Amino acid sequence: MKTHNHLKPIRFASRGLKLVRLGYSPQHGTSTMKKLSLIFFLLASPCFGQGWSSFLDPSRAIDWSSTRTGFTIPNLTTPCATQPTLTANSASAAAANATAIQNALASCDASHNVVSIPAGTYYVAGIAFGGQGYQVLRGAGPNSTRLIMTASAGCSGEPAGICMMPSVWVYAGNSTVLPPSGTRQCLWTAGYVKGTTSITLNSCPGGAPPVNQQLILDQSNDLADTGGLYLCDSYTSSQTGGGVCTANDGSATNADGRRINGYTYSQKQIVMVQSVSGSGTGPFTVTISPGVYFNNIRSSQSPGAWWPGTVVNEGLENLYVDGSALASDNIQIVACYECWVKNVSSYNAARAHVMTDLSSHSVIRDSYFFQSQTHSEESYGVEFESTSADLIENNICQQLTNCIMVGNTSGSVIGYNFNVGTVYVNTNYLISSFSSHNAGNDMILYEGNNFLSFNTDDTWGSANTETYFRNFLSGWQHQSSGPVYGTQPFIDRSFSRANNVVGNVLGQPGYHNTYQSYSTSSSGGVNQNVLSTSVYSLGWTGITENTAGTCSLGTTSSGCDPVVFNTLMRWGNYDVVNAAAQWNSTTASPAAVSYVNANFSSSYFSSLAHTLPASLYYSSAPSWWPSGKNWPPVGPDVTTGNVGTCSGGSYPGAQATASGQCTSGTLNSPSSTSTAWASHVVSIPAQDCYLSVLGGPPDGTGGILPFDANTCYNQSGVTNVAPPTGLTAIVN
Repeated sequence: MKTHNHLKPIRFASRGLKLVRLGYSPQHGTSTMKKLSLIFFLLASPCFGQGWSSFLDPSRAIDWSSTRTGFTIPNLTTPCATQPTLTANSASAAAANATAIQNALASCDASHNVVSIPAGTYYVAGIAFGGQGYQVLRGAGPNSTRLIMTASAGCSGEPAGICMMPSVWVYAGNSTVLPPSGTRQCLWTAGYVKGTTSITLNSCPGGAPPVNQQLILDQSNDLADTGGLYLCDSYTSSQTGGGVCTANDGSATNADGRRINGYTYSQKQIVMVQSVSGSGTGPFTVTISPGVYFNNIRSSQSPGAWWPGTVVNEGLENLYVDGSALASDNIQIVACYECWVKNVSSYNAARAHVMTDLSSHSVIRDSYFFQSQTHSEESYGVEFESTSADLIENNICQQLTNCIMVGNTSGSVIGYNFNVGTVYVNTNYLISSFSSHNAGNDMILYEGNNFLSFNTDDTWGSANTETYFRNFLSGWQHQSSGPVYGTQPFIDRSFSRANNVVGNVLGQPGYHNTYQSYSTSSSGGVNQNVLSTSVYSLGWTGITENTAGTCSLGTTSSGCDPVVFNTLMRWGNYDVVNAAAQWNSTTASPAAVSYVNANFSSSYFSSLAHTLPASLYYSSAPSWWPSGKNWPPVGPDVTTGNVGTCSGGSYPGAQATASGQCTSGTLNSPSSTSTAWASHVVSIPAQDCYLSVLGGPPDGTGGILPFDANTCYNQSGVTNVAPPTGLTAIVN
């Protein structure tokens, strides 16, 4: 049965996309990059100064430090020249209220930033920020300022209740970003080495890319399996006769990048242009920040660069958004640099509560996302499309279908989020968060989250080099019946290669009874028939999955991928089947494959101390972390865990931190190995907020809760930061 094929309508259909064959043909080759020796990286890795440098080869990770992902949200306080006069509790005032808010936003400038919406309930017919940047729309708190959206704003073809985007921007199918004649694109002809901050662009009909603007670097997808990192999507394989790599083979609705002569450019990174030298149509030497993320950029894939437009510093804070009347997203962040959503309670989204698209360094934090309109296959909390270096942190997802839907992003961090009460129309299937749903996801860090599971699926394309560090993934939730499918805590589908799983706590005591189920060939593997109760699901396809692993993929019958298992790096993960952390030197040291170096050696790990850094993006406990709470909260070295399971009562098996949360039942000891997680799991602040402050049921049922981050969390770490200078919006 087909349970989670997650059909995604083409998101830019409303913009009149026309696929035109141009006189430009990428030349696809199969050559691989020359591998550097193990000795070199053993010597070089300390120079990177990263917490992962002792156990991950640099080809598997990037610098995710808090100075490289997201940004510090400024505490802006100066009112804009105009403040809105609104009519409360009147549906007939929706259009007038929207106009008043938008006029107030239009009065902002670089030094007058804040539009304040007072306490009250206001019907609003969509809000589109004006596009000049440095604008904050701020309520009096999610329980005080309530916006009932009656219609979507226009948002340049991307309908949403609230839009933050430039006044002028272009998407991946616009003729101005397509070679050979597009005026907002160039060929990327040199500067391919990972980490470089100086690249060469040439053949730029419109001249050099603008300084202090976002630039998207990309390259065309692969036609043939490289045996290592393999970038493939449904559209490219069906158009060119390449190998099938997705469940939706032949579908043209996957919209994750430019399309040029039948090739999708799924793999992309958004950087900021810092300086440019050169003239005419090039060549130009362009200094970028951050440096190149990827290991596999090569001329055979016709790398390119294009600029969609940029708006800077737009934010939404301290209010409630009701999307019940909308047909798409509640909130959108498009072509934004350092934009944010903070302390927002979002209700009943049709698609995503927050969508971020063509943006970089966005921050979505300290917020609460409750319910979806349909709980079908497109019901998301936060959705990524073509972004880089975003930070999604300290949020609560309740009664959603997918808390995090990673459509397409690179270099982003998803940290310390809590998901409870997943709801899906197929009640037999458990869906939590898609760590990769589309092609081109690379170099992403998932840290400290309490989710049901992570799934790099095979619906729209392949992804690689993602890192999962110190997450708690139970693969189970309390329900009156089921679910019985998709209950593996960690799922890597076919072609999800070279991922890293380190220091996590995995599984549900008493439910999971098999350590791993994995493919060893294109048509079968090990523990295939006990998939649902396995901790790890590796290399199977998802198109017809139920309780057993399948190898049916698209139009072929043999689509399983043993390279997933062979390239996965695992080290120091606690699982409930072994009831112990696995420090396995063999699984920690996969051999080299195309574009990924060998991860040290088995002998190296045999003598490596069983210690892990607290974080891969914080050097110490962050300022927002509550004083007195264990840092880090999850891992094999954590011994003060307070998360146990309820015994008896209304919520048997559900997570809780106190017996009082287990209505008519008691709390099993957090130190137990048979009913809990051996004290390796401390509740994260978002879980404390949900259980202890808001009093949410352990199984996630019930109505919306009166969330306010100022009540739940310690906000003393907020600092008054001036807005950046020298960054402006493109207006033509």
